Amino acid sequence: MPIPFACPYCQEQTLVEDEFAGQTGACVKCGKSITVPFVPADEQFAANEIVTGIAHRPGASKKTVILVTLGAVSAAIAVIGLVVVFLFPAFGVARNMANSHRCDHNLKQIGLALQAYEAEHGELPPAFVPDADGKPMHSWRVLLLPYLGEHGTYSNYDFSEPWDSPNNQKLATQMPRVFACPADPDAQGLGESNYMVVVGPATLFPGSEARATADVGDDLASTLVVVEVPIYGINWLAPEDLSVKRMQFSINGGFGQELGSYHAGGAHALMADGEVRFLSDVMPPDFVEGMTTINGNELIPWDVLGN
Repeated sequence: MPIPFACPYCQEQTLVEDEFAGQTGACVKCGKSITVPFVPADEQFAANEIVTGIAHRPGASKKTVILVTLGAVSAAIAVIGLVVVFLFPAFGVARNMANSHRCDHNLKQIGLALQAYEAEHGELPPAFVPDADGKPMHSWRVLLLPYLGEHGTYSNYDFSEPWDSPNNQKLATQMPRVFACPADPDAQGLGESNYMVVVGPATLFPGSEARATADVGDDLASTLVVVEVPIYGINWLAPEDLSVKRMQFSINGGFGQELGSYHAGGAHALMADGEVRFLSDVMPPDFVEGMTTINGNELIPWDVLGN
């Protein structure tokens, strides 16, 4: 059945056989490209009824594809948004677990470096190296650099000058990542270490004196070596750590000088047996204090040592 239709450009009216429906060609009058519309086979045309042809633009099909694609992308984004909303808590848990795992790994790397230092020197590094007057001059963290693979930083450090000399302060912002807990948003950027030793006469790090693991008379598994702390405004080069004279023996108590972290429920600690344990923040302070000594004969229950 012929289809009566008009060109959308010049309005020229004509009849086209229905076998040409859907096909594109040039208008017989104006020559512009038009498409003959589809008309259902059972549709009847009223008197003087004209079907307008479809103006054909070469890029139309591509635009349609683009619009459909953008629609699909928008729908996908909406679905992803819903997934994020519902799974956000799970993402947070996963991120916290990853940060905790990395913090644990950092302390294990420090522990391996301490073992390598002790194997070479026969003793652990002192908490600090003093100057001629006994004033702390260099930190154990600097002494450990070669055993952490930080040879470049170590070679640029001048041991003939104090840690805060103009030359050594050039390294203040070059703290190795192993000294920063990833859960702490500021440690790396500020160059402040999240890991310290406990300094005191009864500890494994009495000060400028160096001790060995063999000096530990208490259970190695319950004797602290390096502990996790919130940053205290102390640069990683500074020969400053937790002093038993000033520290609080609570964990995450918010008092200042103490074991603590950005991890929920506790903080990590490297023990004298080389293992890293997560110490709960509900651990009684007297247990924490007992873990700082090397020959105190304190009984530390296994169930409070964490995993």
